[in-house]
Amino acid sequence: AQQEGIELSKRHPWQVLTTEKTFTSTVAETQTGAIPSDFDRFVDDSFFNRTQKRRLNGPLTPQEWQFHKSVVATTIIEAFRVRGSALLITPTPAASVTYAYEYISKNWCESSGGTDQALWAADADTGILSEELMTLGLIWRWQKAKSLDYAESFRTYENQVAAAMSRDGGKPTLYIGGNTITSARLPIIKDGSWSL
Repeated sequence: AQQEGIELSKRHPWQVLTTEKTFTSTVAETQTGAIPSDFDRFVDDSFFNRTQKRRLNGPLTPQEWQFHKSVVATTIIEAFRVRGSALLITPTPAASVTYAYEYISKNWCESSGGTDQALWAADADTGILSEELMTLGLIWRWQKAKSLDYAESFRTYENQVAAAMSRDGGKPTLYIGGNTITSARLPIIKDGSWSL
């Protein structure tokens, strides 16, 4: 049951596990308290400097980070990296800048009292993720562990997971010629803090 919950939570950026983190910067490369305790992974391209209205590049690889740190010129575009449990930003931000990003929580179940948690701890715990999917996952895993034929149970499970992922969070309408709703009415403006 633990393995099923962990693996199911990592298969897709489930909307029910998606949350937002905002923090105010200090004048330091390492921003303490910027990574929440339930952090599992970033939602791609969601990290923004809200004060300057700019997206941050990242997360950088170790090689990209070292390149940024070794160049002679100061970069204008902010970038970030996670090293260990610390969030690093370059160039070093000013004080009181507001940053925000979305992330996927590692807490896929909760206690009977409603406290989110990353593992089952008691019989009264409930799933934040679909308990129906978890049950289907338990069935094929149990059959496999007992050396029983689990092919049909596994196929049913995979089909149900694929269907749940396709329904999760809704999807935008795609246009072959581009997004006509926004491209026809809104001008394209580059990232930055612009005043009119």
